[in-house]
Amino acid sequence: MSMQSIHDLHDALFGMDSRFQTGEKLKEYGAMRVLLLHDEAMKPLGHADELEEIIRKAGIEVCMYQMAPGEPDSDNVQLVVEFALKHKIDGIVGLGGGACMDTAKLVGKTIANGGRVVDYLGGYTAIGSGSKRFNPIVLLSTTSGTGSEVSYGLMTKNVETGKKIFAVHPGTLAILDPYYTIKLPKSVTAFTGIDAFCHSAECLCNSVAMPNWMADIMSIKSIELVMKYLPIAYDDGENLEARSAMSYAAMLGGYAITLRKTTFGHAIANQLSDKYHFPHGIGVSCGIAAVARYNVTGDPASTKLWAPAMGIACPENADLEQVGRQVVEKLDAMQKHIGLKNMKELGVEESFLDVIVDNVAADKKWAIVPNPPKFELVREVLKKSYDY
Repeated sequence: MSMQSIHDLHDALFGMDSRFQTGEKLKEYGAMRVLLLHDEAMKPLGHADELEEIIRKAGIEVCMYQMAPGEPDSDNVQLVVEFALKHKIDGIVGLGGGACMDTAKLVGKTIANGGRVVDYLGGYTAIGSGSKRFNPIVLLSTTSGTGSEVSYGLMTKNVETGKKIFAVHPGTLAILDPYYTIKLPKSVTAFTGIDAFCHSAECLCNSVAMPNWMADIMSIKSIELVMKYLPIAYDDGENLEARSAMSYAAMLGGYAITLRKTTFGHAIANQLSDKYHFPHGIGVSCGIAAVARYNVTGDPASTKLWAPAMGIACPENADLEQVGRQVVEKLDAMQKHIGLKNMKELGVEESFLDVIVDNVAADKKWAIVPNPPKFELVREVLKKSYDY
């Protein structure tokens, strides 16, 4: 059996009202002046002001910074770095969605290692750049999808190249309080929730090439939770059981992709984001529709893992192509239930699909994910998923 790498998993607090521990945790880390980075939705909801007060009550000075809207890019992250250096902060708190989590980690990485943000945006073949860690970075996720609060990975657009790039830096502590997710709009619930599914489902596609039993366990449980609770959370945002389950599913997905990477669904999403500037969750929803179709004939071993987690019978002697088609039908139905659109509905030009596949085939991701797909089959299934 091949060697399996199991990281020390990211420290986390999970549960309703866990946010009230933020100040005391920062004090335990010795922080005295922290950057409180938050996205634009946090002020109107009162979350930013509440968290500022929680931290100040612990005797810690707070420097507030509201992020630029949209997905992070190197120029905007550089502005946060300069603000943090000017105010001589010794801790970072991120409050928001995945963009905020990724920004907080990249700010910490840049401060710890010096230089500019773009120095650390060389992609998959440069993930070892900047090995020093900034501590503490405390991350409070307000969505249930990216898992960035517990994963080492982060995505940011490199303005100099125009490409969305992968880098790594862990946070110090994740605080997952489902309270923050109760008021999420339906659209955000949908595209962040499907991101949690995509992390875990794509992670399972690497089970044969990159064996990791712990990643399998986490991914399977995450998929089970998403399939049961994402439609409920979408239909009834006040359902605390569903919101808590989705927060947990997202956390498990974040842990899983730190242990083992995603596959080509995320690579498709990055192409769509670069071209059309879709939120990440919209892009991966399109990517996973193609991955599910690919698995029908191209990767039945993954179908065998996905199906039971999705509530689809898959006995030992099952016809895996038939089971794979059931997986596609069930995934399509859930995506439609939660209002997610296919590429045609999103306005993606059909001619761009070939560009996507050509670029994904050239993606440096395959330098560290040792099971690239059959790209002509990817081309075929991407076109099949264009208007599902």
